[in-house]
Amino acid sequence: QKSKKKKAVSQFLQAVFDIAVQVSKEVAIPAELTQKDPFEKLVGVLTAREALDKLAPSDPLAAARLKGVQVKRDLLYAEGNPLTSEAVASLLHLTRQAVDKRRKKGQLLGISLGRRGYLYPVWQFHEGKTLGGLEQVLAELSEYDPWTQLMFFKTGDLRLDGATPLERLNAGEIDRVVWAASCYGKQIAA
Repeated sequence: QKSKKKKAVSQFLQAVFDIAVQVSKEVAIPAELTQKDPFEKLVGVLTAREALDKLAPSDPLAAARLKGVQVKRDLLYAEGNPLTSEAVASLLHLTRQAVDKRRKKGQLLGISLGRRGYLYPVWQFHEGKTLGGLEQVLAELSEYDPWTQLMFFKTGDLRLDGATPLERLNAGEIDRVVWAASCYGKQIAA
């Protein structure tokens, strides 16, 4: 098992290195990227026009995939670093298993990391409790995957006068956000 993991990591790092060498011959790193974290630098360099021209023959959707990864990361980290299951358990004075159970019941929003567990957006916790209205809103969004639920909370909504559902929940407008969640993804006459 460990040798398979080592091999996969080695292949990944070799692929990143190969792309970096190929691209670095023709792509200058913009000055603004030198101030960013390593992930943003990587995405910035790989989405530069010259890099995409090099990568396009092997993957014409490379830019879209990289942009999607960046958008997901931005959503997850928007209000601060997300919490691990262990951190949520400590914060809510629960066991890790109880946190997992609440996530499975749709009472917490957790984003899967595959075998590495889940990350929980930090904004759903306030003073050792979950944000008021969170469970009701998640119940209305139960047909959607966690990434779509996360987008709902962080995207402005016309039903909420352009504010995000998270902003309205923080303002105590639970019923209004629950209603917006019940309408999410549905065509409604203006």
